Amino acid sequence: MKKLKTCRLLALLIPFFFIGCDVFPAQANSTTGVSSLGEFNGAPNIVHYNRSDFNADPQFWAMCEDNEGVMYFGNNDGALVFDGESWQKVILPNGSSVRSLYHASDGNVYAGGFNEFGLIRRNRYGIYEFESLLELINRENQNFESVWNIQEAQDHIVFRSFKMLIAVSNHRATVLPSDQAFTFSTVTNGVFYLVDNGILKTINFDNLQYENLLSKHQLSGEDIVALLEGREKNELLVITKQGSILKLDRDSSALSFMTRVIAPHSNNLITCAHKSREGLYFLGTLSSKILILNSLAEKLEVTEAFQQLQDQTVLNIYETGEGNIWALLNNGLDCIDLASPVTTVFEEASVYDVKIAQNKVYIASNQGVYASEKASESAYFSKLGFSKVQGMEGQAWTLQEFEGNVLVSHDKGVFVISPDGETYSLPHLKGVWKVIPINGKRQLYLACAYDGLYLLEYGSNKRFGLIQKIEGFEESSRDILQSKASNTFWVCHGYKGVYRIRLNDGFTKVAGIEHYKDQNGLPSPYSVNVFEFNGETIFTTNHGIFTFDDSNNQFVPQSQLNGYFGTELNVRKVLEDQGKFWFVHDDEAGYLELSNSPELNKGLFTMLKGEFNRSMECILPIDRSLVLMGTRKGLFAFDLTYGSQKNKSGVVFRSITYSLEQEGYNGEIHNSKDAPLFLPHHVTNLKFNFAVPGFHDKKQVQYAYLLEGSGQPWSAWTEKSSAEFSYLKPGNYMLTVKARSRIGEESAESYYYFNIAPQWYQTPVAIILFALLVLLIVSFLIFAVKRKIKAEKEKARVDEAERTKLLELEIQQMKLEHEKRKIERDKEILEEDVVYKSKELANYTMLLVKKKDLLNELNEEIRQIRDGTSNEKVKSKLRSLQSRIKYNLSDEEHLQVFDSNFERVHQAFFRELKMAYPNFSTKELRLCAFVKMNLTNKEIASILNISVRGVETARYRMRKRLSLDHEVNMVEFLDSLSHSGFDHELEENNLNSHDGIKK
Repeated sequence: MKKLKTCRLLALLIPFFFIGCDVFPAQANSTTGVSSLGEFNGAPNIVHYNRSDFNADPQFWAMCEDNEGVMYFGNNDGALVFDGESWQKVILPNGSSVRSLYHASDGNVYAGGFNEFGLIRRNRYGIYEFESLLELINRENQNFESVWNIQEAQDHIVFRSFKMLIAVSNHRATVLPSDQAFTFSTVTNGVFYLVDNGILKTINFDNLQYENLLSKHQLSGEDIVALLEGREKNELLVITKQGSILKLDRDSSALSFMTRVIAPHSNNLITCAHKSREGLYFLGTLSSKILILNSLAEKLEVTEAFQQLQDQTVLNIYETGEGNIWALLNNGLDCIDLASPVTTVFEEASVYDVKIAQNKVYIASNQGVYASEKASESAYFSKLGFSKVQGMEGQAWTLQEFEGNVLVSHDKGVFVISPDGETYSLPHLKGVWKVIPINGKRQLYLACAYDGLYLLEYGSNKRFGLIQKIEGFEESSRDILQSKASNTFWVCHGYKGVYRIRLNDGFTKVAGIEHYKDQNGLPSPYSVNVFEFNGETIFTTNHGIFTFDDSNNQFVPQSQLNGYFGTELNVRKVLEDQGKFWFVHDDEAGYLELSNSPELNKGLFTMLKGEFNRSMECILPIDRSLVLMGTRKGLFAFDLTYGSQKNKSGVVFRSITYSLEQEGYNGEIHNSKDAPLFLPHHVTNLKFNFAVPGFHDKKQVQYAYLLEGSGQPWSAWTEKSSAEFSYLKPGNYMLTVKARSRIGEESAESYYYFNIAPQWYQTPVAIILFALLVLLIVSFLIFAVKRKIKAEKEKARVDEAERTKLLELEIQQMKLEHEKRKIERDKEILEEDVVYKSKELANYTMLLVKKKDLLNELNEEIRQIRDGTSNEKVKSKLRSLQSRIKYNLSDEEHLQVFDSNFERVHQAFFRELKMAYPNFSTKELRLCAFVKMNLTNKEIASILNISVRGVETARYRMRKRLSLDHEVNMVEFLDSLSHSGFDHELEENNLNSHDGIKK
């Protein structure tokens, strides 16, 4: 397939011939084998960009691409920069359109507009800006109008307008005015060509000398629009606006006419031209899109791809580094994806099988059988034309080629397409999955049907015919493989497990059948398929790949394949072709090369994941460089050489933005581990935007990222070209980003380092200060704790002493309470005793009064008796008795007894009375005692043996001695002295008792 690799653009589909047809081995979907097809591929995809994509004026004039793959477009609104993910507009200082762009060898992108020229650079924040070079020329030369071309020659960057050339080198500008108008310029093989006043000439910037090459007359008045390299080194192709193609011999300056691609006097014009790296000439036109010429300047027919441009007028054509063609249109942009390793061959139905036979490509689909039509020999980038084979509408399953005939296994049975184009069906057959040959039985075949097996024969009449249905097996036999044992076949049913059937020698009936479900080592009866791998029969299941051990009648794991595929996902297809083992592994197609370090190659086919028809996956390797795959969406061709030249472009950071207190800021897009981006602690909404401008396939690019330092794993693959973080903790972070495309491109990992500063209290100085403060606090706390412990101990000791003292006081209080209660009891006893003694004293006094009364009565009676008697002796005796009575009446012994008893009973009263009135006599004290006892004057008089009048006089005198007012009751006054004295006595007794306790 080397030719396909080196002439990819020339022959994505050149008319193909079959030198001869190899017969494909008939097994599975009959996708193995080597085709004699010379070149086979489909039409490239075309990607349209319109105003909704780039948000600018839709008219484009120029384009270039920098070293990273970022593309720049000259537009009426300025310059548009496209990095594969987003468009950014760069506006010139005067707001003019950008008519020319050029990526120079110094890495800079130069742009020219109206009275303006300069560079477009990306600043450190990822924003593209225009840097004017207008200051390099004098003011009088600054009205040069639009810059239409920028080229590089002899270390000069040359800006061309109609009026002048501005050649810039080493930041110096040289201005070269035109004779009339510089209408064209280009650089070919290092030589700067230009047209001035209709004359083609060259210029040497070392000596500023011109050399004329062609005159107006030689060009027949036509205008040069392009000057391109020819087939020979000294040849140049001169292309005019009017459509003439001429050849210029650079050595002899001879000009010869080659062809004309636009009819004379046509309204159509050639607007631009480009020679691709593959040697084709692309011509942009005013009203017929793009014309293509081969190296002989022969016009190629453009049947499809280039006719899908979204506008008729092509203003410029640009070829990118990977080989894609961009058409700059009057209304939009189109990218013709020639560099993609994937092209579309057929997309009109769901493809179940494909076969190259009889100089055609046959496709079995859900809508019937399609056959290719031969393309025009002058066609370029055209899909094969397919048309339905009449009579075979409906579900077609597989295609095989036997005996030069194409057999179509169909829902309606078996159809045969003979080499001469005749088609016929086999009667009495319905619902056939495939037809397989019987090894060792020439011209005998098995039709594997929905309801069992049928025996077919290729007869002497050169036609296929049905012999009979094989008896004894009624199961669906879509998945069948002949065993090495004679007449034995393995049949896998998607739900019922595996059957091993043995047919009799006549192939008329089943002689023996074994049914395996989930016994004999088979993990499950579901989703089991049978294939051949390296001459070995293998069984794929939902839990790994197995082989069958006949000696033990047991299914055993196939360790080699399980090592490649694992045992978690089902391998639904295995196919060997030219050293590659093709597979479908859990809806992903790929191939395996058994080398020293085999690996599963899936990346190129990622776009087809989940698109295959389950258990009817279609894979047809053409050779080691090309493979066809059929899916629900059609038939696709893959260039396998793409994997060896896979793009390893890195992810670029387009911009870094973040917010601080609701204000937005930009971060520098380039940094290193030693110079990270420093962010304050209160940063929010940190967002990284990235792209992979160097990817060939810029559609459906997926990204994954890992933020080291956050503790989070790799993110899932997503088409979102940004990563956002909010409220990250302070610390050092490294963002790692990688990308992949749907055609298996994988980017190198890119890194961005940033540091989120801690808050002031999290800084090292603050931490040290906090540590010192903590140390001081801890020391103080230790000191305070020790001091507190000491104080607590002292307090505990004091408290203990206090508690002891309190206990003692409580004990003392208890004793005092006891004493108090005792005193109270004593007081009560004393009071009771006083009351008792007072009663006794009162009784004694009453007795004394009665005694006195009695004596007075006796004395009076004796006196009456004495006065009434005349007996002197009696009178003498009576006088003696009266004397004795008078003596007893005047005797104070009984009063002394009273005084002593009263004082003993009323000690407090007498003490208080004596203290208050120390001059009182005994009779006055005695009178106070009688008054206190509340005796009447008569009773007192009787006791004192005085008259009542005498008592009243004595009491009157006593009141005066006591200084009592008339209204004061003398009894109450004396009684108060008695109580206060008694209380005082009790108090003294208490104090004496308390002092005694203390002591």
